[in-house]
Parts: sequence; C-alpha cells; structure tokens
Amino acid sequence: MSFLKNFFKDVSKKEAISWAFYDFSNSGYYMIIMSFVFPLYFKEVIAKGAYGDFWWGLSISISILIGALLSPIIGAIADYDTQRKRKFIIFSIISMIGTALLYFTGSNMLLVSAMIFIITNLFYELALVLYDSFLMHVSSDETVGRISGLGWGLGYVGGIVAMLALRPLYGGGIEGNLALYKLTFPLTALFFLVFSLPAFIFIKEHKKIRVKKSFFSVVKIGIRNVLSTIKDIKKHKKIAWFLVGFYFINDALVTLFAFVSIYAKTTLSFSVSEITLLLILMQLIGFPCAIFFGWLSDKKGSKKILLFTIAVWALIVILSATATSKTVFYFVAVLVGLVIGSSQAIARSWLTKIIPKKKRCEFFGFNGFASKVAATTGPVLFGVVSSVTANQRIAMIALLPFFIISFIIFYRIEE
Repeated sequence: MSFLKNFFKDVSKKEAISWAFYDFSNSGYYMIIMSFVFPLYFKEVIAKGAYGDFWWGLSISISILIGALLSPIIGAIADYDTQRKRKFIIFSIISMIGTALLYFTGSNMLLVSAMIFIITNLFYELALVLYDSFLMHVSSDETVGRISGLGWGLGYVGGIVAMLALRPLYGGGIEGNLALYKLTFPLTALFFLVFSLPAFIFIKEHKKIRVKKSFFSVVKIGIRNVLSTIKDIKKHKKIAWFLVGFYFINDALVTLFAFVSIYAKTTLSFSVSEITLLLILMQLIGFPCAIFFGWLSDKKGSKKILLFTIAVWALIVILSATATSKTVFYFVAVLVGLVIGSSQAIARSWLTKIIPKKKRCEFFGFNGFASKVAATTGPVLFGVVSSVTANQRIAMIALLPFFIISFIIFYRIEE
C-alpha cells in the first residue's frame, strides 16, 4: 500500500489508472490491426502480389499524413473550447467502428479496403493526440514519468491479452481459415471499446467553462492559433528541436512495427505461431521495462534514458538486417521489449514537462504532427526499397540513419 501511495503521490489513483487503461485497450488494435494479423491479411489477400509491401506502406502513410495535417488544429481547438474529452471519445468510437468494418474487406477490393483502413487509422491517431494531452491532468511533475510508463506498460499487457484471446481465430493462418481469420477484426474493435470505458467514464475534463461557438468558428480559431505558434517558434526552440528529433525516431519505429510480422514471415520464414510468440515476448518484456524506465527517468532525467533507448534501437535495426537465424531474431525481440515502450513513454513525459500549460493540447497536436509526418516517409521508404530490390534486408538497414539523426538531436537538447 505504501508503494502505491508513493507511486500515485498527489494524484487520483482511479483517474490515473483509468487513463492508463486506454493504452491497454488501444494496444489490441495496434498489435492486431497495425502490426500482425491485418498486415499479413492485407499483403496476402487484399494486395496480393509483388507490390504488397508498397501498398501496405502507402496506406499507412496516407492515413498518418492526413492525421499529421489535422493534429495541430485538433489540439488547438481542444485548448480553446475545452471539449477535448468529447472529441477523444468520438474519435475513438469512429476508429472502433472502422476496425469492425475491416471484416468486409477482401480480394479485388484494394481501394475500398485501403480507404476503410485509412479512415480507421486516421481517427485512431487523432484520438491519441487528445489522449496524450490528458497526461498532465492525471499526473504531477513528480509522477509524470512513471504514470506515462504505466500507460505504456499496460499497453503491452493489453497487446498480449488481445493476441492470446483471438489466437484461436487467426492461429491457423489465412489459407483455409479465411472466415475465422477475418472475425478477428470486429472482435478487436469490441476489445478496444470495452477496455476504453474506464477512460471514457472517469477521466475528467478539468475545466468548467465551455465556449459556445459554431464548429467552423472554433476551427478558424484553431487554425489561427496554430499559425500563431508557428510564427512564434523562435520562442520555443527547445520544443521545435524536440519535435524534429521525435520525427526521426518515430518514423523508424512506426515502420518497424508496421512491417515486423511481414519481415519475419517473408525474410526469416516464421510461421504465424512463431510470430505470435515473437510479439508476445516483446510485450512481456516491454511491460515492466516501460514502467521501470519511466520511474528511472523521474529520478535520473529523461535525456539520458532516452538516448540509451535510441542507441538500442540502432542496434536492433543492424541485428534485424543481418539476422540469418530465428534465434537471432528472438534475441532482437528481447531488445525490442527492453525499449519498445520506454523510449516513447520517456519522450511523452519529457515533452509534457517542457510545453507551456496554456498550449498543452496544441503542442501535443504538433507532437502528433511531427510523429505522423514522420510516419508517412518510413513505411513508403521501406515498401519502395523492398519492392524495387526484392530484398527486405536492404529496406531494414535504410532505417538506421533515422535513429542516428534522432540521437544527435536529442543529445544537443538541454534537459
């Protein structure tokens, strides 16, 4: 009990845990739809052919590019009209509905299937912008790192639970099992909804004043505030460089997560069961490590820990590109588990500490903008290199410069 009191010091335990459970819920979507079950289905059924990597990378990039353009505006609007919780719930539910509709996608439906996925992932990303902006409301300066880490840690537990619960449907692979395989998608949506309810119910708005203006008036104000922030970027140099650094690290991470199952199956001949084990291993290790490194960043500072995780990611890329056995790739999975949530949780808490409180949602919108614009280049780069060279190893090593650049940028930022 004393540990829990110290962990949630001066914050509402119920609200903080409810907030973190949204990471638990959306990780089912991320693992099943973004990283594992749907990517294999998209490549082998929807976009069957030599250019499957390209079409999958392009679909991800388009969805995230649109999200990048909208994120700062959504964030600025939420700062102004203080209706962020309502928008957060609406965007999440639209993403859940889109996830369920993926059941109706299939062969000879490339454009329609891609469109459903793009809309689904767009609203998933927009909901995350608003979700991240609640972090400082459910934590304090002293606990922000550990609560951010708790969210990432619960996310990995959620990913494991979703993968194990739905394994009877997708575990037999696609061939000869298509109807059950596709049923995974609406059940993922249900998982997403059920475990999002604590966040929908218990997170508080934390502001009593409501601005009564038309939707278009608020949009104009949001755009105006974004343009004003861009003009005043010289006043926020540290934040600007932070977002550039996050651009590069997130580019590579989104690409790795989007292609890890495809890479394991195509290049290293992993079976669906072996990929499941691989991803569960990442999640199991990621859960305690995300919480531990979040706590460590509160004690030792975010910068040192973040730089360490970036260096490990660079090593992961090198080992993945050169691995010739499944054993080596399982070791890579262990390293991924070590830093998969730690780097993003620490970056999220570091950004929370340096942004102005009055522009919190707007700057989280810019953080979303940086990460989403980044994610439009990595997947396309991987898809193009893989399709042109017919070699996924070359596509993998092409991600290494992104980690090197992000390390240099974060090293130069004062904490």
